[in-house]
Amino acid sequence: MPISDIVLLEGNNPNEVMSSEDPYEYGKWFSAKNIDMIPLSMLGDILGVSPYSELMKEFQPVVPPEGEAFLLSFPEKLQDKIKSLSDDEIMSVVPKWVKIEEFGINAPEEPLQQYLKGLRDFLNTSEEYANIFLSV
Repeated sequence: MPISDIVLLEGNNPNEVMSSEDPYEYGKWFSAKNIDMIPLSMLGDILGVSPYSELMKEFQPVVPPEGEAFLLSFPEKLQDKIKSLSDDEIMSVVPKWVKIEEFGINAPEEPLQQYLKGLRDFLNTSEEYANIFLSV
């Protein structure tokens, strides 16, 4: 099963992180519950950040991919929008976001609300922009 998490490198060299035995020993991590660039791009589209296809193009390798793990950029404008979301905005966007195909039929809203609040709070812990760690 693929793994997708979000990392703040906190000054660590991306090459060292990706070549290590355990990348999770570096930086600060947010368990993204395998919500990767597709649902995040759809969220950005719903929030009016940019169209889905444009956001998808911004998820680019930070270092040349080797093996089955990738470190991808996370569009800064999407991070900025997520950082600025109020609880009320989260409550209003989740009913739209929960309907995307990637979440399946009848996905519950509460876990996505908690996820988005947690992601917002995580991103606000640093001035640094985060990256997406993807392992397939």
